[in-house]
Amino acid sequence: MNFADPRSDIAFKKIFGSQERSHILISFLNAALGFSGERSIASLIILNPYQAPKIKGLKESNLDVKAKDQSGREFIVEMQVERDIHFTKRAVYYSAKAYTQQLGKSLKYDTLNPVYFLGILDFSIFEGVEPISRHLILNEKTRLQEIKELEFNFIELDKFDKTEKQLKTIVDKWLYFLKYTSQLDAVPKALKSEPEIGEAFEIANQHNWTLAEIDYYEKSEMKRYASILNLEQGIEKGIQKGIQEATATLQIELKVEAEKRHAAEAHFQAEAEARQKAETDKLKAEADKLKAEAQVCQALERMIQSGMPEAQARQWLGL
Repeated sequence: MNFADPRSDIAFKKIFGSQERSHILISFLNAALGFSGERSIASLIILNPYQAPKIKGLKESNLDVKAKDQSGREFIVEMQVERDIHFTKRAVYYSAKAYTQQLGKSLKYDTLNPVYFLGILDFSIFEGVEPISRHLILNEKTRLQEIKELEFNFIELDKFDKTEKQLKTIVDKWLYFLKYTSQLDAVPKALKSEPEIGEAFEIANQHNWTLAEIDYYEKSEMKRYASILNLEQGIEKGIQKGIQEATATLQIELKVEAEKRHAAEAHFQAEAEARQKAETDKLKAEADKLKAEAQVCQALERMIQSGMPEAQARQWLGL
């Protein structure tokens, strides 16, 4: 079998955006969002993913999958393969827009229903090792979720590393399907027990696609790979430029350091020479003093030997 990558735009929408097979999306959402019991999704209506702006000139939104369940709750599912550091802002924008568009012209706030955002990412944006994270509006002190109108859920596929033998829960199996299907040539035994996942594999099998769908898929994949290649080349160029700039900066810093060290060495040498000269001058002065004292003593001794009284000789010499 030749399976398309379910993370691609066309495959993702074929698998999860079909009203006729909405039970596949129901299975996935219940698993990914951790819904069970009364919170479980029983039925879904696939909505138009196009969110037109209320005011002319405002930004339009095209979502991957948008749906509403039996109680009116709305679900937005977005698949993001290319890294987007602003994806969380998009999540808030899409969710807020979907929430406000429920109001219409009636302005009856009691008719508003919760919006659940589920972002599936092929990269990481949060700390932690778990592939699924939930982000709620909580009371800072009590930690209670008293505002339940918006909920943000994210799946970071690069954090999912379980093997087929380690798949125990249905959510594990869905994540395995999303991440590894394009690398498989048959449905794994561990996933055959889930009928919705089996149908998802059937839809991903390109043997069941039209030529137009296959052509669109291949072109979009080529475009994605080209984008990844351009990104990698850009990163490589950035690294090389960074290395060059760092090398130039380092050379300048080393030159400045060398000049500082040379100046310091010259300063220390000048100080040493000044200290040495001062010491030499001091010793010379002491030697001259001793020499002068010796000459005075010799003169005193000669004067006394010539018969001059010592007191008179000392007085004459100024001693």
